[in-house]
Amino acid sequence: MACVLDPTHSVSHTFISLPTFREFTRPEEIVFLRTTVPAYRSYHLGNYDVNFNILEGNMENAFDIIKRVENGVYVGVVRQVKSLIGPRETVLKLSMRNLTTQGESGQNIINVHVFVSEFWF
Repeated sequence: MACVLDPTHSVSHTFISLPTFREFTRPEEIVFLRTTVPAYRSYHLGNYDVNFNILEGNMENAFDIIKRVENGVYVGVVRQVKSLIGPRETVLKLSMRNLTTQGESGQNIINVHVFVSEFWF
C-alpha cells in the first residue's frame, strides 16, 4: 500500500566534480534539471507548474536552485553560491515536484554526488 501512496515517479543519480574556486565572484551554474512542463505564466500556478527544492546535503548553504524558462519550459538550475575548499564531498538530494490546479501530481528525486577538488584546476 505504501508504494501506491508514494508520489515519487523516479530516482536518479548524477555525479559532478568541481574545482576549489580561488576567486569566487558570482554563482556558478553546475546542474540543469530540464522538464517538459510548459511555462504558461511566470512562476504562478497555472495549468501546470513545477517546484525545485534542495532536500539534503547542502553543506554550508553553498548551493541553491532557481527556476527559469528556457525554450518555453521550466528548468531548475543548481548553482554553487559560496566557495568550498576541497577536498569535500556531499550528495545533494533534489526534488522536482509537479503541480497541477488540483495539487501535487508527483515528484522526481535527483541525487547529485558532488566532489570538490582541493585544486583550482
